[in-house]
Amino acid sequence: MNQYDYIIVGSGIAGLYTALLAKEQGSVLIITKGSIDDCNTKYAQGGIAAAIGRNDSPELHFKDTIAAGDGLC
Repeated sequence: MNQYDYIIVGSGIAGLYTALLAKEQGSVLIITKGSIDDCNTKYAQGGIAAAIGRNDSPELHFKDTIAAGDGLC
């Protein structure tokens, strides 16, 4: 039976970055639902969410984030 120091679930950008950092400390196993490139990172489109507009505020940003997460946060 193989043993690993770290098991990463998900091959999106967060999972792969975490695996890259963890590899410096020990062995890593990445578990993914399909192939290594089968993730939802591509849907993020590289955007950064922030309250920077003239009619925006941290409070509105927070409300938008909660609404986008369907209230799960």
